[in-house]
Amino acid sequence: VEKDPTEKGERALLNFGHTLGHAIEKYKNFQMLHGECIALGCVAAAHISWKRQMLSEEEYYEIRDMFVPFSLPISIDDVDIQEIIALTKSDKKMEHGKIKFILLKKIGKAVIDNTVTDEEMQAALQEIVYS
Repeated sequence: VEKDPTEKGERALLNFGHTLGHAIEKYKNFQMLHGECIALGCVAAAHISWKRQMLSEEEYYEIRDMFVPFSLPISIDDVDIQEIIALTKSDKKMEHGKIKFILLKKIGKAVIDNTVTDEEMQAALQEIVYS
């Protein structure tokens, strides 16, 4: 934190799961715990990483399933995916009109990415929405 107080570099990597997690938290009017929302955001970000072939399918499921023993959700219901995507546009982590995502090259190796599309977010959210 001392090396990067403004979250412009290395410290920003700690925000894995926060982009969609914060949007879910706002969408649910803060009725879910912050950690629950971030867990969902982590699953969604890992899904995007997998679909971009940065993670293997096995790594994606390992990340997703690691939340279960801690009683953290890996799915959510009763949400409007398009509204959650719209809420990402108001996140404080927006940079020059681009959404800053933290994706994974492998477990333990995060990267900052500002090229995630609405379509990728939609697919990731569809993956975590329980229907």
